[in-house]
Amino acid sequence: MKGQRGLSLVELVVAVAVTGIIVVFLGTAIYQMITITGYGNSRLTALHELQNAAHWFTRDGQRAVSADASGGLLLTISESSSITYSLAGTELRRDPGGNPMVLARNISSAAFSVDSRTVTMSLTSSPGGRDAVSENATYRVFLRPTEGG
Repeated sequence: MKGQRGLSLVELVVAVAVTGIIVVFLGTAIYQMITITGYGNSRLTALHELQNAAHWFTRDGQRAVSADASGGLLLTISESSSITYSLAGTELRRDPGGNPMVLARNISSAAFSVDSRTVTMSLTSSPGGRDAVSENATYRVFLRPTEGG
């Protein structure tokens, strides 16, 4: 077996070191992809919850003629119609009079205020998970003008 040589110890150590470096870089890249994907999903969930609540709040607020923010939010649409917004646990609920629906989950805080003809809703959405994601939003809507002014 002339002309064949085996691997020296130095060549073997260099090959193992190069392989180790490649494995470390690949492991780090995979970990980053998983972490960033989880964070992105949590953030999108929080933003979706806030956008859904904003849609209904804006829709109802622009139709309302009066509002009361004591103990949640009561929007009066007409003499016979009103809509209530309330936070039950971590769910923001909308009740148009007997058929409540959940607008958003994972809501850690909700604050409502009425100043003259302006209604304000401030929400914080904090989906569960290993990523500490929290999104805040404040929405304002002007009530529909009344017939006297």
